[in-house]
Amino acid sequence: MKQNTDSYLLYAEASISKSYKRGEYVFSMVKPGKVLISIDMEGISGIVDWAEVDRNNSEYAFARKLMVGDLNAAVEGALEVGVKEIVVSDAHGGMRNMRPEDVHEAAYLVRGSPKPNSMMEGIDDSFDAALYVGYHSMKGTEKGIMCHTISGSAVDGVYINGRETGEFGLNSALAGFYGVPSVFLAGDYAATREAEAFVPGITTAAVKWAVGRYSAKCLHPNESGKLITAKVKEALSKPFPEPRRVEEPVEVKLRFISSTMCDIVSLIPSFKRVDGRTMRGEFVDYQTAINALRAGIYLGGAAERR
Repeated sequence: MKQNTDSYLLYAEASISKSYKRGEYVFSMVKPGKVLISIDMEGISGIVDWAEVDRNNSEYAFARKLMVGDLNAAVEGALEVGVKEIVVSDAHGGMRNMRPEDVHEAAYLVRGSPKPNSMMEGIDDSFDAALYVGYHSMKGTEKGIMCHTISGSAVDGVYINGRETGEFGLNSALAGFYGVPSVFLAGDYAATREAEAFVPGITTAAVKWAVGRYSAKCLHPNESGKLITAKVKEALSKPFPEPRRVEEPVEVKLRFISSTMCDIVSLIPSFKRVDGRTMRGEFVDYQTAINALRAGIYLGGAAERR
């Protein structure tokens, strides 16, 4: 059968054998066979401070163990519902956080940077679903553990078609560009609420509740693992939300912390300066837009490191 992506609802038991053209898909009645897991670090069970996610700090060693624990719990959930291929994109910092030998042997691990699609490396229309583990909320969120957007040292805010958008919103839209539904997110409570606002019907697992930006009430990692496994199974066994799509052409506004950053990003032809700290660009499609956004952030972030 043929359906338009603006109106279809994707089911786990009628998941995907997709024949892809822009705006159209052909489905066959199969269970989800291939999923992408994007895993960040600030939303991992028990983690509450920058020291724990900094590879140059002694606390990082225990935090990376917590990270792989949450990941493997998600992998187990996917395997239990019959997923055949699991691709994991390490999505924090330099993207070399988990030791390959610690990652579940059933998963492929994409690690290192730079990667063309960064936190979502590997995403294309061959995937049946996208899952997100260890995610945090956007910069400025009340009671959001270590809340920031892409680069805490450079970015004050990102706006896509006028809507302020954090990392989940940006990455779920990239999945949606390829027709892939975002079905699950684990992180702090603020991150789960943000995900639910961007993708109604997404299944979430809150593993900690912020008291402040750097303090939280946390589940024991063993309990978090059980919750994540159960919720992944639930997410992949019920009707999927529609893929999140952004209207094209895509307007991107990137607000920096420093005007120096705009001085440099003004050299990129596709961006125009709006004010001292804000750049604006309009792009033909979402993949082009997020590529330009990342380039602007990388370049702007380097401006102060002189």
